[in-house]
Amino acid sequence: MRNHNRSSIINMVKSIMRIQFIIIVFLSINGCKKTKENNTSPNIYNFPGIVTIDIAGITTGVWGIDDGDWSTDNFWTEEELALLDFTDTISLGNTYLKDTTGWNIGPGIHERPPRNIVIAFPNPADNIINIAYRGLGLLKFKATIVDKYYNSLFTYVCKDSTSTIQLDISDTTIFKNGTIYRLYYSLSAIDSVNFYKGHGDILICRESELQDCQRFVP
Repeated sequence: MRNHNRSSIINMVKSIMRIQFIIIVFLSINGCKKTKENNTSPNIYNFPGIVTIDIAGITTGVWGIDDGDWSTDNFWTEEELALLDFTDTISLGNTYLKDTTGWNIGPGIHERPPRNIVIAFPNPADNIINIAYRGLGLLKFKATIVDKYYNSLFTYVCKDSTSTIQLDISDTTIFKNGTIYRLYYSLSAIDSVNFYKGHGDILICRESELQDCQRFVP
């Protein structure tokens, strides 16, 4: 009788363990699916063209439509603002914006600086691209490169008066030949968060001749 009871208890414990295992597997599968869905937007965003830029950072023309590349944007959607809302450890402490006559008109109120404060070159780019911003004071710079689904492929943040970041884009599984990506960027000072924000479209092209790259632009 004791053996029978013991056998029943063991079978009950095994049944409970099997049920727990099934529940854990179910939760794991659903968790992975949810993460995957969160990483890819259902929307496809249009990057209509690029500003061509040589290896010295000088603009040379436009392929397709220039929708305000390498300038400052008047308005960003909540989704665009969220792209730069990633966690970082760089504070706004001691940052400041130069009192430049003509566009600094009061504490925390800044008119738009001229074009090309931020730029990425060369464009098109093959395996290396330089992202640069020039000094308007000691500023916090944030940037991200996204694909047409707004998946973030690269993020960067620093605090400096001027900076040039050399980015290796040779990984063809991430940065694909013939594809346009978008760089979103912002500059902030302690009294003016994101006072200068904008975007620029970058074409990845590994063709041997520059003119062969233009066919990839809509």
